[in-house]
Amino acid sequence: MKNLGLAGLLLSCIIVSCSTGQSSQERISLTGTWVGDFGPASYDRNTITLELNWDGKSLTGMVRPGVPGAKMYRNFTSFPIQNGSFDPATGVITFEAMFRPRERHYFIEGRLKKNVLSGAWNRPDENKDGDFKLMKKPAG
Repeated sequence: MKNLGLAGLLLSCIIVSCSTGQSSQERISLTGTWVGDFGPASYDRNTITLELNWDGKSLTGMVRPGVPGAKMYRNFTSFPIQNGSFDPATGVITFEAMFRPRERHYFIEGRLKKNVLSGAWNRPDENKDGDFKLMKKPAG
């Protein structure tokens, strides 16, 4: 009887710990500053900073220059993301961005996995595409 009671207690603990577990998308907030690079190929990368705000319903943010002094750093005027969406269940993020000085319209789709945001971008008007990989900058 003791073994049955112990097994029941152990099973209850396992069920409770599984039901209160959080997915990585819940533990890592999308809101914050993301730093990394993007480009059409491994030899052609540009540093970038992405500031995102996810309020549970809408995704907003700004595309900013990357880290000054980093490889392939380019200074440019920051520009907002548009039509942003995020699915916390899958970690999928999508948005558009218009770089006005050159009228470049970007379409971005990525996935949040732990503290990494990575995916693909394209500019269909110019038949250009590539990938990106950003890491979340610690708060503070």
